[in-house]
Amino acid sequence: MNQNPVKVIGIKNESRKDAELLYVNEVEGLKDILNRDFVEWSNFDSWESISVQQWIFSKALDVYKGKKIDIKCDCCEYVGSLQNDCEKIKKGKCYGKKSAYMIKKVVDEIVLAKARRESDGTYSA
Repeated sequence: MNQNPVKVIGIKNESRKDAELLYVNEVEGLKDILNRDFVEWSNFDSWESISVQQWIFSKALDVYKGKKIDIKCDCCEYVGSLQNDCEKIKKGKCYGKKSAYMIKKVVDEIVLAKARRESDGTYSA
């Protein structure tokens, strides 16, 4: 996978030239899910919206396959680096950071599933 495959950018940040630009506000239902309590929005399997799940999963597959994506939120003017600190993301309000968190979480699941299939032919989450 690429170095820094997922980047969150604010309204005034520029997208990377080698990355696909995604807009959080163009995914119908995503903000509704991310407005919930962390326990709810971070549980991908509990989301009622299949179309939002499919969007997150397809972007995770893109990242897994080596693509870079920039997620433009409409709630921040500028976004610096994406924190790996789950506590800050939990308490934060940025839809871009929450989306990136979920995409990275699904990528981790894809990597884990692949490793398990290769080691013993089975996968269980």
